[in-house]
Amino acid sequence: MVEIEQLKAAYGFHTAEWVIPGETLKTERGVKTIKWWENHHLMNWHIQWREALDNCGVCLTNRMIRTKDHEMSFLCSEGWMTLHDEVTSLFSYQGREDELASLIKGVINTGYTMDSRYAANEELTEKTITEAVGELPDSVDPIVVSILKKTMDEAITRYKKAERLPVSQLEKLPVIDPLAGLDNGKEIFGQLFWSFPGKSPEMGYRSISFFLRDYLATYGKVCFERLLDSLDESKTFDEAIVIRVLKEALLPWDFVDAVKEISGKKGEEASELLEKMYQTWEQSRVLVTALSTWFDGKREKVAN
Repeated sequence: MVEIEQLKAAYGFHTAEWVIPGETLKTERGVKTIKWWENHHLMNWHIQWREALDNCGVCLTNRMIRTKDHEMSFLCSEGWMTLHDEVTSLFSYQGREDELASLIKGVINTGYTMDSRYAANEELTEKTITEAVGELPDSVDPIVVSILKKTMDEAITRYKKAERLPVSQLEKLPVIDPLAGLDNGKEIFGQLFWSFPGKSPEMGYRSISFFLRDYLATYGKVCFERLLDSLDESKTFDEAIVIRVLKEALLPWDFVDAVKEISGKKGEEASELLEKMYQTWEQSRVLVTALSTWFDGKREKVAN
């Protein structure tokens, strides 16, 4: 474990003590959290990502704190690490759709400038869906397997609907640090502070679609439409992006992910995962309906 004195010397802290050894420390400049990196190149990508997003001025983020030597990372005997401000107060989204729209705009526009070599670009195919069910081990409850096989037909229908949407293969896609959940939005000094997880970058709009799904499920249609209107006013959500988000919402990622999880579970755990999948399934359906209705209304206004 990195020594507290090493961190004090590297970052210029006068006082520091562990809150969680090796993870979180309390200093005279507030509570700081450590992020360990197995991949040095991925770490550098995330440093560039957060600096580029910060230059957009959209909101505060968990940027890398500089050492006394102005470095944004620190190499110790345990490996590469970066240090970040820890903010725990959750952001209140309701009535602040403009701020969230500004973040999403910044994420998309910054994503267009980022290196794609480390991006995960997982493709979903009909074969992926059928093989996920076909590879379920014998230990899985036969009733659960039967339910999944019936659901698989609907998952394939969703997949085919998504594939029929007109998307351009030449369209440039953003490469982003996935938005993750609503809880990643924090508040400090009355401002939005976004805590990026530092995951493998993704190419496209998958996590943005998931984020909008969760936002709609949590805050309802009125707030959701206000967010979309703010995105529209910021010239972010053009037709091509809306269709891409709709496609991601239709693709049955929830089904494939649930099948993978269920393959290692038994009894009540498998049933709970099924219930969770159907809840997410319904939320995705509601997102597709709400986003399509909003977009159709927008096109009618333009036509008139």
